[in-house]
Amino acid sequence: MKKALRIVVTVILIILLIGGLFYKIFWNAQVDFVVNETTFPLSTEQKLEDFKYLFRTLEQNFPYFEVKKRQHGMDWLAREEEFASMIAGTSSDAEFYEALERILILLQNGHTNIIEPGVVYEDYARIYSGSTPWSQIYNDNRVRGAYDYWDTVIAKSDTLCLPVSFKYIEGEYYAWRNPVEPEGSPEDFGIPSGSRLCDVGSISVDDYVENLVYSRFLRYDRLRGKAKVNTLIIYSDSPVQLGLETPTGDRVDVVVEPGILSNTRSVGTGLPEHLFSTFKNEEDGIAYLKLPSFSTFYVDKDAPGIRTFLEEIKDYKSLIIDIRGNGGGSTQYWERNIVAPLTDKELTAKCYVLFRDSSYLKPFLKHKMLYHYLKLKDLNSLSIGDYSPEYYFSDGRGRYKEIVYTVGPNNPVGFKGKILLLVDNAVFSSSESFAVFAKTTGWATLVGTDTGGDGIGFDPIPLVLPNSGLIIRFPGEMGLNPDGAVNEEVSTKPDIYVEQTLEDFLLQIQKQDTGHDLASIMEYDTMLRKAFELAGSSY
Repeated sequence: MKKALRIVVTVILIILLIGGLFYKIFWNAQVDFVVNETTFPLSTEQKLEDFKYLFRTLEQNFPYFEVKKRQHGMDWLAREEEFASMIAGTSSDAEFYEALERILILLQNGHTNIIEPGVVYEDYARIYSGSTPWSQIYNDNRVRGAYDYWDTVIAKSDTLCLPVSFKYIEGEYYAWRNPVEPEGSPEDFGIPSGSRLCDVGSISVDDYVENLVYSRFLRYDRLRGKAKVNTLIIYSDSPVQLGLETPTGDRVDVVVEPGILSNTRSVGTGLPEHLFSTFKNEEDGIAYLKLPSFSTFYVDKDAPGIRTFLEEIKDYKSLIIDIRGNGGGSTQYWERNIVAPLTDKELTAKCYVLFRDSSYLKPFLKHKMLYHYLKLKDLNSLSIGDYSPEYYFSDGRGRYKEIVYTVGPNNPVGFKGKILLLVDNAVFSSSESFAVFAKTTGWATLVGTDTGGDGIGFDPIPLVLPNSGLIIRFPGEMGLNPDGAVNEEVSTKPDIYVEQTLEDFLLQIQKQDTGHDLASIMEYDTMLRKAFELAGSSY
């Protein structure tokens, strides 16, 4: 009996030992980071130490330096001295924070930014609670203490901008709304709504937008081969002369005084009951599901309502899923709530992720891959497409693995109709992975414009600066489409390209965008109207 007991105890101890080693080596491997006991405000030396640490870490880990050279001609690494001078020239902690923002925006990546103090930081700390490498940083007591300080430094402030914004339509910018006063209009400042913007000051509008790479996240218009912003707001603390072409074809120059735009720093506003909205056309058998976000907080919260809707429309001939403007959240949202109930077979999309060979990334990659981390392959053995290792990383050195999105049926509702996925260039992160999955598997037909990219891979990697305690996040991997193209660079092309037309945009202005029901919106929403036409056709 005693021998049997000893065997049982030995087995239990071995299991616990193996479990402990697995936990320590893979699940919650220690991240190499330091947070110093800092007395604020920061000295110039401390600011420079933080910058140098940030620069070296990104130099060794950030995957998109070559991509950004191709996209914007931006050699970020060659500007180290310029950036250091910017940091040294700051006279306060608030200016230091702003300088870091300007330096990071030059990387032109939507997953690279400072984690903002306040509600944004608290949300990330909540998302990454538990025992993970992410939690080691987000929930470190020293980091939390630093963020209590930064929450007082980065106070809400107002910004000056022109009281007219311009919408990018078919390659041009047209006067649209007053961003300062929602009830106001461009006409209040002598600018007929729908006027085309030709130049800003003495600079052509396209050159002006290209120069915004230093302050704004730019998108790329593949059809016209130029950088763009979807909505152009002109920030200025002094009057600006605008060169315009009115809807009647007249060329005018208008000097516009700036107004005060309230700071949009994130604040807690309470959570809605659910994110999705629906519409059913029973007569034509067309259903519509709008998903503006895949928020992690709504994966479970939205599941029952979406499930009920899908059961109600299971016999319809078409379903339109609208993810335009969806900036992502969690892949589980679309995997569990959308695809699993709508498919009757297992669907698989195979993509690739590339990594720099860096010690800093190891704890995060081990957590995501577990023992598969040991199976990472050398980049030189990758053979998809016609791309060389140097196309991805300048030194041709790195590692990669296949990443497979697999979704099988989960109590499917029995929907047999066609599915259209409505996309635009604001589709990003986990909503981008949904677009990649839908197109690669043929599960849905993509309708709209090119997407926003950077959706293949894992959670962004956090990096804490040792003196300030600020967290910078950045993508730890380069996601490749199934053909080997860089998803961040080429995104996902729709099966049927449709963009908003100028004619419909001018109609929207004329109607003052007052329509809230789907039928009214479709009058001027080119992409939505096309999706409904396709849903009723036999394409």
